[in-house]
Formats: sequence, structure tokens, C-alpha cells
Amino acid sequence: MPDKTNILFVEGDKELLASLAKVFRKEGYGIMLAENGESGLELLKHNSIGVVVSGQPQKGIAVEFLKKVKDVYPDTSRVLLADSADASAMVRAINEAGICGCFAKPLDFDGLKTVVKEAAALHASNAESRFVHEAALKQNAELGELNKALAASVEEKGRKLMENFYSFVGLCADIMEFHDQLLGGHGKRVAVLSRGLGQRLGIKGAELESLWAAALLHEIGLIGVPREVLDKSEGELVDSERALIRNNPALSQEIISKIDVLKQAGLIVRSYMESYDGGGYPDRLRGRDINHCSRVLSICREYDRLRHAKRPYSRMEALAVIERGRARRFDPDVTEAFIKFISELKEEDENQLAGHNPNSRPVIMHVDIHDIAPGMVLSRPLVSGRGRLLVGQGTVLTEALIEKVLNFHRIDPITEPVQVLVQLAA
Repeated sequence: MPDKTNILFVEGDKELLASLAKVFRKEGYGIMLAENGESGLELLKHNSIGVVVSGQPQKGIAVEFLKKVKDVYPDTSRVLLADSADASAMVRAINEAGICGCFAKPLDFDGLKTVVKEAAALHASNAESRFVHEAALKQNAELGELNKALAASVEEKGRKLMENFYSFVGLCADIMEFHDQLLGGHGKRVAVLSRGLGQRLGIKGAELESLWAAALLHEIGLIGVPREVLDKSEGELVDSERALIRNNPALSQEIISKIDVLKQAGLIVRSYMESYDGGGYPDRLRGRDINHCSRVLSICREYDRLRHAKRPYSRMEALAVIERGRARRFDPDVTEAFIKFISELKEEDENQLAGHNPNSRPVIMHVDIHDIAPGMVLSRPLVSGRGRLLVGQGTVLTEALIEKVLNFHRIDPITEPVQVLVQLAA
């Protein structure tokens, strides 16, 4: 680290604040501490600070403090330490405070080091961009070439921002799982199935990423519903409970769509309980009026629900239910593609989906970069030796993605073991 980056930690918990200082001083940063927002702003006024990391300050709210930092010191990178169940705070922090990173409590300091390192690099990059811009104004003869270089830099930063953002979507799914392991595991499995079926149907690019995000978060509106209600069958629900469950698609869309980049995912989520014959909800849409990705999510969600019912359906039993729903609940073409997709998927591979076995528990395994394999799920972001984000947390590795990672490894070696999520019998 050629120039010492100053990091300001703001946290009302004195014990946690002391732990943060101890850990990050060893990383070579200049450390400044504040227990409340007023002290933090005073330190920012008199010091050059590259990164602000804020948990819950005394006499204040972290999001409000970070918003003030953004307004007064826009070039300072901002990171939120969020309580694991406070999804609304994270949404506000992205939209209002422009955070570049988020980390859930209780803290994994190794993971937080990576987030802070990326935030420090972003601050350095912003400072460098300002220098380049000022030099361009003074050297009109070189303006054309400098503008091209700046455009390429902006494009690269935008790409990295999106990679970081979808890592954040994976973090939201993890928070759902902290709140309710069954709900979170369901979303992750449905996301894997939806991505695979979507690719088979020719969905790609931003649309495929929206489908993946929608599948991960499609039941986020159920976080506050008691488990005893979620475990009931449709016939066991009383009217008030049924209304609560049926409100989930619209409520989940409302939550997701507060983040601009996820508006398309929100539209997908709204319609996943619509039926092809018009008998679904909330909008009674019919046939091709239902969003194409919603039709994909609908069938993947139902299949996983059957496979993880109180009395789990076998693969053949679940596919038989799906077949009976053809042209009634499900799009006939999507049904045909799904049945072929599942039939060609080895049952042992299906059983390796995150959280598939209800009698299993997730554990983190460290593997060498040369031992990563298709189907593995990253439990933390994969970064190069120089700290560049390569693949986001929660990503399912594919052969094509592994090839790209290994090619980059030859240029900028990945020095740390890769952390992947695996399932072990309880």
C-alpha cells in the first residue's frame, strides 16, 4: 500500500469498535474511531479519510450518518455494517447513502477486510480519476485520447459495480437464510434451477441476471410470516392467513423494486403466482400476458416446493404434478423444456443443490484455485491477489466461468484459498 489510507470506524458498541481498530491496524491502515455521528463528521472535517465504515452509532442512525458523509465528502467510500435482519436499512443505504459495500453482523473480519480493501481501492481510483480529468483540461492536444481512456475506466468501474451489486443480492439471500433457513435455502435452490432453465430457453444477459435475482428474493415478503403459517397447506389456512400468503408477490415486488437496478426482478416476482389459464394472482393474468421469466420462476418454485414438502415428493412424483399443471398452471412450452431439463439432470447433481437435503447442513470448505469445479457455490467473493473482484458471493461456478477465472489467475494470481458452500449430513 504505497499511500497509507485512513479508515474511520463509527460504532456505538465500544467493544466492537475496539476490535475493529485492533484488526485493521494490523492491515497497515490509519485508524480513526468515533462512537457517534457528530464525532465522525468532526474527524472527517480535519483529516483525509478514504473509507468510512459505519455500524450503529450512538444517538443516531447509520444510514442518516452515511448520507451526510455522501453529501459533504462524496469521494469518501462508504461501507455499512448492517444488522442481519435489517433489509430495509440496506435498501436505504444503497439508494440514499450511495454505499459501495455492505457487511452483515455478526462480523466475519476476514470478509470485512476484503470489503474495506475494495472500498479503499475505489477511493484511490476516484482520486486518480480527478487527477486525470484536471490534466486533460490542461492538455487540449491530448484531450481525445484521454477521453477514450476515461470512458474505458468508467465502463470498467460500472462493470465492477454491477458485480459488487449482485454480490449484495447474494448477501440479501444469506440474510433471508439467517432469518429462516428453510425460506433462504428454497430461494437459493430455485435460483439455480431458474438460471439453468432460463439458459435452456435462450434467456441471457441482464434478463438472466434479473431472473436469478428474482428467484433468490421471490419470497422476501414472507420474512415476517410465522413459520407455523408457512408450513400449512392451502386447505389448512384460515382466510386471514391465506390473504397474508397471497400478498407475498406484491409485497416482495415492493421491497425489491426500491432498488432501481432490481425493478425488472420485481416485475418477475409479482407474477410468479399467476396461472397460464388466468386463475392465479395477484393480477389474474393469462397466457403470454404473464412475464416470460415469471413463467420460468413459477415452475421452478413449484417443483422445489414439492421436493421439500413435509412428505417430500420423489422426482417422478413432482414431475407428474408439473405435467398435470401444463396449460393450466404452467406455460406448455416452459413445462416441456423444464421436464426435459430435470430429466437430463442427474439426480445426484440435483441433490447437490444448496440445501436440497432437509437433513443436511451447509458448511464452508476451502479449496485450491485449481480444484474448483462446476456446480460449486462461492460462500464469499472471489478476488485476485491485487484485490480485484472476479466473481461475486453466491455464484454457482460453471465450466465457462472457471475457464475465465483460471485465465485471469495466470495474470494476477489468486493467493487465498477459494471458499465454497457444501452440504454435509447432519
